[in-house]
Amino acid sequence: MKILILGALEKEISVLNELLKAEKNGGYFFKKMTKNEVYTAVVGVGIINSLTATYSLIENIRPDIVINIGTAGGHTLDINDGDIVICDEAIYHGGYIMNNSPVFNWNTIEETNLIIKGDEKLSKLIEQANIDCVVRHGKTLSGDFFTKDVKVINALEKKYHHLCEDMETIAIYKVCKEKKTPCIAYRIISNNELRGTLYDDNVLVVNKKLQTIVFGLLRFLD
Repeated sequence: MKILILGALEKEISVLNELLKAEKNGGYFFKKMTKNEVYTAVVGVGIINSLTATYSLIENIRPDIVINIGTAGGHTLDINDGDIVICDEAIYHGGYIMNNSPVFNWNTIEETNLIIKGDEKLSKLIEQANIDCVVRHGKTLSGDFFTKDVKVINALEKKYHHLCEDMETIAIYKVCKEKKTPCIAYRIISNNELRGTLYDDNVLVVNKKLQTIVFGLLRFLD
């Protein structure tokens, strides 16, 4: 089986590459395990970068499954830094009509509404592997935003009932859906504006934690 692991930034796959002892091969890293072939790649930050890179990688590698990993900002008070969100659904939030008071007075442009589900079988892998970590199933918002205003976060959560926010998952899900490639995103919470925790304080620790978990998952699948 060919497994493609995608991260937005190099630091989101570098620890995994070290654990795998993966070797660079053009635009991606590669490791042949006992049964499976593992490919890891950086897709870049944001919707456009991740969409175009994912499309190209799938065309080139033809993976059997795709796993998107990386950080996300928590959008509820009951989610902690270091928790892992299995993105059962990704929601695009990039098309809004805003007036002078965008916190409470904005409307989604209906034509931009896009919700894509992750693969149900892949969403259960971490639990099947009995990996010791806090896992939450739920929705992620994806758009070219880092929302830091608490009032905006609360307004978004009231509308979408999501757990976290990232900038790539919806694009990767869209490409995989069109290519009929099973895909799931595992996002680890790096910060939570509602709790006052900061990305820069946690990013290296949580990235290492998630990549170590994914390495264990790959060993389980092999």
